[in-house]
Amino acid sequence: MSLPKEHTAETKRLLKKIPKDKIAKWLLEEGYYPEQYIIPPCFRVKKFDLKTSPYFAVDNTIPGQPKFEPEKEDLLNISFPKTTLTDRTFGIIAPKIYHDIVWYLIDNWETILKSLFKTNNKIHSYSFPIPITSKNEGELGNLRAGRMIYEFLEMGENDLVSEAYNYKYVLKSDIKNFYPSIYTHSIAWAIHTKEVIRKKGNRSNFNDYVGLILDKLFQYSNDGCTNGIAIGPAISDLIAEIILSAVDTECSKILTEKGIDFIGVRFKDDYRFLCQSKQDANLIIKTLQKQMSFFNLTLNESKSQVQELPEGLFREWTAEYQTYSLRYKKKIGYKRFESSFRGTLKVDKKYEGTGVVDRFLSELYTKKRELKFNFKDKDLLKAISLLLMLKERRNKSFPQILGIIEKIIEQNKGKVRINSKISLTIEKLLTEKLKSIDDNQYDLLWLIYFLKSLNLTTIPFPKKINSQLLKSLQRNSLEFFKPIPTDIKLFDTIKKPGSNINLLEHLAIFKNEIDE
Repeated sequence: MSLPKEHTAETKRLLKKIPKDKIAKWLLEEGYYPEQYIIPPCFRVKKFDLKTSPYFAVDNTIPGQPKFEPEKEDLLNISFPKTTLTDRTFGIIAPKIYHDIVWYLIDNWETILKSLFKTNNKIHSYSFPIPITSKNEGELGNLRAGRMIYEFLEMGENDLVSEAYNYKYVLKSDIKNFYPSIYTHSIAWAIHTKEVIRKKGNRSNFNDYVGLILDKLFQYSNDGCTNGIAIGPAISDLIAEIILSAVDTECSKILTEKGIDFIGVRFKDDYRFLCQSKQDANLIIKTLQKQMSFFNLTLNESKSQVQELPEGLFREWTAEYQTYSLRYKKKIGYKRFESSFRGTLKVDKKYEGTGVVDRFLSELYTKKRELKFNFKDKDLLKAISLLLMLKERRNKSFPQILGIIEKIIEQNKGKVRINSKISLTIEKLLTEKLKSIDDNQYDLLWLIYFLKSLNLTTIPFPKKINSQLLKSLQRNSLEFFKPIPTDIKLFDTIKKPGSNINLLEHLAIFKNEIDE
């Protein structure tokens, strides 16, 4: 048995040991908001229980004519620039609809499991979104992002490398604009097959086909749109796995019938195949593209490539970054910091879109979230300036940069000059961002939370703010999806300095249970 096949079998085994109520609790509480670098820690689920019945049930008033009409809602979106020309947009789903998606998933859990783990599927997923672990069978962790990174590394730098000696080529491809392209009707196709759903009388049979209910709920979470599902919620990741499992299974069947020798793995929408020839690679990619088209999905041709092994197995930037790495340094002086900073920029320029900036930032502090800096006061201010410039190279790094600055403030209590300089720097940045609120929502969310949680300045809020997320920070209360059921708590008020969660703790991908 190949390592990827063993991985799938182990994932299924561990998942079956988790009670359904624990899965529901995790999906509702840990999976509701996007991952921690998207929005500040005050946006946190404090209470969200699975009810005994859904908010929106199938209406069987007229015999033989079931109806299902949930309330129509809009997604609450938050975007940040992915490149200079494109944004990455995450979505938050209205709580009643989110609850019901979880309710129907759990109520039909055996059907969902069969859709996720199909016997004939030979393309193995390493992106199961629920954090199961062999260290604590029967329990779930809360390491959402951490588990995803672990799974990606396990796939690319362990299992695939271990199996590569038997093959000559590696094929890489991914899906173009994946989550925004998901056709909600394909949810039912993936669970029950398109042929079954399209049979006369089945298209509105909400009593027998849960996929139709999930289709409708995802539509109505997004103002009735059938194209696209929210990026960020854990239930979106679960639905994506169901859809791609159907694609993968059909591809596996066709490639097996053609006698193609391959090992296929997938992390979310990122595919990798080991194969014996370029001809086999071309056949694999054509088969994958054809099956994608049945689900209204398209492969990204510009990112599809075939490489001769061992080339293509490794992330090249990691080797080049080693020269500049601070990972094993317990303390660093300013000159070493600046040298590593320059090296990071060099690697980032050569390998755009990698995680080298995040890696550099994470190496500036220890596992216990203590800074490694051994700087003079004037050098601290220079370091802050450089870190804020680094944000322009990778927008998602901004919260981590603010977390490091927060730690600098904490470790320099009583040094009025340093703290007043930091306050002035952040205030200037805030003033600049407030000139165009709609274009800077992501930055403003983190800046305002940072300033309010540390009580560094009085924030000059403009009279009119369209963003419900920013309004929530301004008023220190939940200002979206109102009225919200009283038994659902989705906001944690910003408290006085010292009483809020430390940003580096909030952003920690691997919590203490893995750090130790």
